[in-house]
Amino acid sequence: MSRSRTGFDENVECYSGNLKNLIEDLKNRAGSNIFIDGGAEIVNELLKIDMIDEFIISIIPIFLGSGIRLFKDGRPNKRLNLKSTKEFTSGLVQLWYEKLNIL
Repeated sequence: MSRSRTGFDENVECYSGNLKNLIEDLKNRAGSNIFIDGGAEIVNELLKIDMIDEFIISIIPIFLGSGIRLFKDGRPNKRLNLKSTKEFTSGLVQLWYEKLNIL
């Protein structure tokens, strides 16, 4: 997703159209698993249109004085169920959550 870039290269296609249409098209072409990495704005929009089924949240053991928020204000409430955790030798920990269909 990009507001300013367009076109293709050998590995990337930039897209600036309707997000829901893109996700539905990708599911039809690629199957049911689509990985979205980062971007609080895109994640917030996907939450609003209820297009995220799973969350993989990585915790990196570095304290920062400030930074970019993981989720933006104005997102809908979601109940999550912790499916698993994975620890890496670097100290990074990943939390795998699935969305519950109840609030």
